[in-house]
Amino acid sequence: MAIEIKIPKLGLTMEEAKLVKWSFNAGQAVAAEETVAVIETDKVSFEIVSPADGIIYPLASLGTMIQVSQVIGYVAADETELAVLQKEHPVESGAAAGQPEDQPEDQADHTVPAATKAAPPQSGGRIISSPLARRMAKEHGLDLANISGTGPGGRIIETDIHQALAAPKQAPPATSDSDPLLTVADEIPIQGIRKIIFKNMHLSLSTQAQLTLQTEASAKGMQTVRNCRNTILDPGETKISYNAIIIKAVAMALRQHPTMNASVDGDVINVWKQVHVGLAMDLGNGLIVPKIRNADTLSIMAIAKELGQLVEKAKQNSLLPDDLQGGTFTITNLGAWGVDHFTPIVNFPESAILGLGRIVEKPWVKNNEVVVDPRISLSLTFDHRIIDGAPGAMFLKTLTQMIEDPLLML
Repeated sequence: MAIEIKIPKLGLTMEEAKLVKWSFNAGQAVAAEETVAVIETDKVSFEIVSPADGIIYPLASLGTMIQVSQVIGYVAADETELAVLQKEHPVESGAAAGQPEDQPEDQADHTVPAATKAAPPQSGGRIISSPLARRMAKEHGLDLANISGTGPGGRIIETDIHQALAAPKQAPPATSDSDPLLTVADEIPIQGIRKIIFKNMHLSLSTQAQLTLQTEASAKGMQTVRNCRNTILDPGETKISYNAIIIKAVAMALRQHPTMNASVDGDVINVWKQVHVGLAMDLGNGLIVPKIRNADTLSIMAIAKELGQLVEKAKQNSLLPDDLQGGTFTITNLGAWGVDHFTPIVNFPESAILGLGRIVEKPWVKNNEVVVDPRISLSLTFDHRIIDGAPGAMFLKTLTQMIEDPLLML
């Protein structure tokens, strides 16, 4: 009996996902655990693997939003089962399901059931193009009418789109709405992760009255804890990072100042029981903020291990929606890029964010003596509608004390 391929539920809040890729054509053989499709939800891409050896038969079209647990295809045991599927679940003509994008049509003829073959070129001025070519053209604002197809029958395929994108762009004719002295070097569509960032940052600044307080703290205590702990670790054990220590400090400070651990919901301020601290990361594919759940209950070592796992999942593009949603406070660290001070923007719908600068040795007066002290800058931005300046300053003071004396976190 054919086995269903469904949209998995990747998190408690996940309701639907976008189908962005089929890895095989209908009728092609697949092996168990081989990636057959890729779905996308918010900032997460997830690979769906084949549940068994067999023959793939996709149903859903690329680019469609599909509800959790909905069947998007089947794996047939043999050609007989495949024929039954084609009869019981015919795919509409022109659907992208099952056809590898831009596969040559003479090759597709041997593997695609009749119901899923691309329609032949038609007269009457219709532009024949592959699903991938149409999507790429839409994403990059290209007019297919201005592109020559090199596929069978003049079909526009992926290669033609790449050639159009690589072609030098000419400056548009001078009009009252354009500058004749400027030429576009590149157009980056606002989509995917960038679209989510675009939306959240706009909501953050357009709905909140944000205020930023800045101070400095001695990083000597953190350095001592980090160096002492890491020197006794066994080979292969996760080392403690400054981020892990600060996450713990933030979590404990939030426990003392719960109004900082809140969000606005209409006319109500929700103060959260849980302390879920997010750490902003950019590994080359856009900004993501994985969460350390219940950070106030974890040791620094446990936080360090969980951070390491989240980083690995991010690198492998295997983060789940639950890894990214439901945060109560965010930390963003630009110290690695040599930044000292900056104004972070609250990660909507949260109400506060902490920005960290680099650790710099500076002359500092201590006990009436000038000493060299490693200093770290702290920038706290919060929603001034619900958090007044004094409570924000008290939170920052508590946090500074914990960073300077990590024993206060115990």
